Parts: sequence; structure tokens; C-alpha cells
Amino acid sequence: MTNPNSTRILKMPTYGLETSPDGQELFLCRYKKPGWRLRLDDAATDKTKLAATLRKAAEWLTKRQG
Repeated sequence: MTNPNSTRILKMPTYGLETSPDGQELFLCRYKKPGWRLRLDDAATDKTKLAATLRKAAEWLTKRQG
């Protein structure tokens, strides 16, 4: 049974980009659990390259879990 109070319009996104209050730093954030906030050194980073390096980081992390 679905929740009658929920709505798709107000659903929080899983990922997003945030800037610091002073506007000097850019963060890639995950809002759902497990939530995290990753500071990006260069705001002009190519999104394709960033995605590739995040995939490699995920592989590295999962290999070190066991």
C-alpha cells in the first residue's frame, strides 16, 4: 500500500552539487543513506572524467572491504 502523504514532486534527489557558504568550495553530495559529502578540488572538472575516477575509487574501496 502506498503512503497517501508522499509525493513525487517533493522527492529529495539522491545526489547533488552544493557550494560552501562563501562560494569557494564545491561539494558532490549523496543525500540518501549512507550519506556523504565529497569536496571537489576543481569546480571546472570534466563530469565524464569525474565519473570515471569515482568508479575507480568505488572499485578500490570494495576491494579493501574484505
